[in-house]
Amino acid sequence: MNDAVSENHIQALKFIIPIFEEHNITYRITGGLAGNLYGSHWELHDIDIEVARKDIELVAELFKEYIAIDLMRIVDDEFDLFMMTLVIHGVDVEINQAEEAFIYHHDTPVKLDDDLSVFNTFYYEGLRLKVKPLKQIIEYKELLGRHQDVIDLITLTS
Repeated sequence: MNDAVSENHIQALKFIIPIFEEHNITYRITGGLAGNLYGSHWELHDIDIEVARKDIELVAELFKEYIAIDLMRIVDDEFDLFMMTLVIHGVDVEINQAEEAFIYHHDTPVKLDDDLSVFNTFYYEGLRLKVKPLKQIIEYKELLGRHQDVIDLITLTS
């Protein structure tokens, strides 16, 4: 990978993923970390993880001492979703419920793909990570209008 992923990000992953596995929590890595795993060189600020609705309350319970922002519905110019923010090893870990998640494209809500059974597996730092498919990340970035991100990601597919 590259230097975009700090030691704190790695330690946060090494803390979270084994707990997810132990409790059979259905998840996918998305956002900047997913892009980095596919080969982008984006500076990583946080860790974004999608979790199944059936598991979101369990995640909140398991990580309650790390919750910086409680699970709540977030509606802004870009998103409408249920999300919580954890802080682990100084890293913001944004966990959203995959189902009932929308992105706004030209002020119109577009339902995000919530099939967490579709993922690519990456082995990174001794962890087996379930990662959102690159094609879905590109589609998501296109809807958000993040054209430079789309260009960066498309170069990884060729």
